[in-house]
Amino acid sequence: ISCVQFLVRADVNMNGIKGYFSFRQASPFDLTELSVNLTNLQSNVAFYHVHDFPVRSLTNRCSNDSIGDHWNPFSLNRSSPTYPRVPGSTHDMYEVGDLSAKHGSIAGKNMVDMTFTDFNLPLFGKNSIVGRSVCNYNILRSIKLFCT
Repeated sequence: ISCVQFLVRADVNMNGIKGYFSFRQASPFDLTELSVNLTNLQSNVAFYHVHDFPVRSLTNRCSNDSIGDHWNPFSLNRSSPTYPRVPGSTHDMYEVGDLSAKHGSIAGKNMVDMTFTDFNLPLFGKNSIVGRSVCNYNILRSIKLFCT
């Protein structure tokens, strides 16, 4: 029997915002623990997601051409009227990467230090978030404030 545990971390240091996203999963059969610690948000950050691809370019690091869209391996339609916009549904109802819809917006806060358990955020297997990027949007979803 092998006891492999995944622990991955995305450090943030962009546009004055500092902190990290930490993901831990004890095995492919366990839940994932997500810890978010961010400072100097200036009450401007609201939404946070895992995107398709890692940050490849330091000059245009947050462009959709670089990081793709939200990680959505099950092709859920977030434009559908049945797609949940806020926490409260089971995690399989959301895109895998739609962290703020699953766990709540951080709008209006200057700093956050929070931990969540996620039933649909794998660190193992073909739908894993390992090797992808984490991105934060402003309240209007018009500007990505950081990508890591």
